[in-house]
Amino acid sequence: MNNKFYQVVAVTVVSAFAHLSNAENYTSEVTGSYSSSDVDGQSSNIETYGVAQKVYFSEVDTSVGPLARAAFVSRASSYAFGYSEVDAIDADMAYAAIDWRDKDSGITLGLTYMFSDIDSDDSSTDEIVVRLGKYVGETTEVSVEYSSEKNKLNDVDVKDAYKLAISHVGTGDVGFAIDGSIGMTDTLTDDEQFIFSVAATLYPSRNFGLGAGFDIALADIDDDRVFAFAEWFFKPDVKAKATYFISDQNNIDITGLSLELSLRL
Repeated sequence: MNNKFYQVVAVTVVSAFAHLSNAENYTSEVTGSYSSSDVDGQSSNIETYGVAQKVYFSEVDTSVGPLARAAFVSRASSYAFGYSEVDAIDADMAYAAIDWRDKDSGITLGLTYMFSDIDSDDSSTDEIVVRLGKYVGETTEVSVEYSSEKNKLNDVDVKDAYKLAISHVGTGDVGFAIDGSIGMTDTLTDDEQFIFSVAATLYPSRNFGLGAGFDIALADIDDDRVFAFAEWFFKPDVKAKATYFISDQNNIDITGLSLELSLRL
């Protein structure tokens, strides 16, 4: 990893502790992540390191529902930023996002900017994502999303994508969450891709969840993925998450494991 990654980690940690709180409710969440992928036909794994921080405009209430979905249930607005690095292809990726949620009307707005710089193939892209949604129930949100990705080196559009999504969280004694979406993507290499995504999580207790899901792309180029994960708040403000995934990208099999550790402040 280069010095840029360590600099971003240092800035994020210092910023996080500036929002330190001893209460179970929280105003900030810092996440460090690591993933390793085994690509069929390649001798070495692809390793990715990342760090991210999300800061909320007001304190997030954790009294209702699974701890992992507290921000969604309490309709908390936030801004976020993150940075990751992929060693095998010498890639740097960064993003900044704002997520506004009106507690009374239930209207939600999101704006995300993402940037990637891949030295291995001398490419650089940026992407803008705009989302508009509404809570149609106390803990159910429907949203529409548009994203556009462009190659910065030659100023060529890489893809345009449209998505309709729904998320629901059950807040009973045994909680659950369902997230689903359907989308269409226009790319340079394939005229149209239709993408279906579903993920479901069961929370036997407020601090523990087990889930699984899949992403299926209906197009000439395969890009399908299935995954399973477990997340556990072993302290009210500290969460560990592990995800195992299998994907098929244009007849190339990829298996991997990702790990996350999050601290709420």
